[in-house]
Amino acid sequence: MNTADLHIHTTFSDGKKTVEEIFRKAKENKLKAISITDHDTVESAYSAYEYSKTYSIEYVTGIELSCYENDKEYHILGYGIDIENKKLKDQLAIIRVARLVRAEKILNKLREMNMDINLDHLLESFGSVPIARPHIAQLMMELGYVKNYREAFYQYIGDGKPAYESKDIFPVEDGIKLIHQAGGIASIAHPAKMVTHDDLNKIIKKGLDGIEVYHPMHDSYLQNYYRAVAYQYMLLETGGSDYHGVKETDESNFGKFTCSYGVFQSIKRQVSNKSMF
Repeated sequence: MNTADLHIHTTFSDGKKTVEEIFRKAKENKLKAISITDHDTVESAYSAYEYSKTYSIEYVTGIELSCYENDKEYHILGYGIDIENKKLKDQLAIIRVARLVRAEKILNKLREMNMDINLDHLLESFGSVPIARPHIAQLMMELGYVKNYREAFYQYIGDGKPAYESKDIFPVEDGIKLIHQAGGIASIAHPAKMVTHDDLNKIIKKGLDGIEVYHPMHDSYLQNYYRAVAYQYMLLETGGSDYHGVKETDESNFGKFTCSYGVFQSIKRQVSNKSMF
């Protein structure tokens, strides 16, 4: 099939599969191209290029940047970025530290609810990846405090729940600029999640290059809506499974939620004169 999955996560962030396992899975699902878009890290890229050759799956560098402003979180996908760009590397280092600080605050709240988890537990289990709430949820399950991810988020660590802690301010405009400075293309991830019509219009004006039209959160109505917006503003129609390997629907979504290979080619053309490694 001439399709591409441009939204995939690995063990370098909060996914369950390694980079090689993702390429193997892409091959099994007959995908022509992929991008690995781990949260706030580009570490997967160092091995992805080699696996791309091994499994004959085309690849472009990717990231899912976490932005936070006005008490809302937005995720910006970056494609074709130069992973050695200094400004990008410096900002990702800042975000990594901020994630640890946030995790400690969440864990403090959980300990007040008699859940004995500390930062050392997280670091021992997940190493140097950017620590996120799914990692905390995983430990909560392993230690028997909750039965599944849903319980962890809906009762304790989800937005607005007792152990929730907001992220540091990192405006969407800054995220888009950072991706552009690294030579990449910026697309808003899963806009159906917390991105209103007005939000989307404002973000487009801040230099957005694409909209993630195809995503498990988007039914046919939303796909048509975002496709129309993308057409109106001449933006790329990106898409992907948002595969983590932890949700019940992840396996069936992989290979199902994709965008056209033509979108992948457009990204490659737009960044073809820029270093991506």
